[in-house]
Amino acid sequence: MTLGSVGILEIFFHGDQRFHRIFLIQPDDVRAVRMWAMNVGAYNFAFAFGLAVGLLMVNTGNAAGGTSIVLFCCASHVFLGFWLWVTEKRLWTSAIGQALIPGLAIVFYLLLG
Repeated sequence: MTLGSVGILEIFFHGDQRFHRIFLIQPDDVRAVRMWAMNVGAYNFAFAFGLAVGLLMVNTGNAAGGTSIVLFCCASHVFLGFWLWVTEKRLWTSAIGQALIPGLAIVFYLLLG
């Protein structure tokens, strides 16, 4: 749900001044970052869809396939959170937010799965 919400913000509201601080966008740069913001928003929607499909598969009889999709999505976001921190230290809280829950999901799966 979070990925879908962030995707909506990135695609449809990246030009809204209320969100410039979150996305580190300067008002004069809105046109320049439009393509990037919309592309990242689409990635977030794709991952949200992947997680939903994976969880649906787990709960409808294809546990191995669904688990693989969910673990891939989680591992991707752990990496992407780390990479966000590497590329922009000012977004360290966003990086933690992006990586923490998927990382915990992987840990719990490995411990309890």
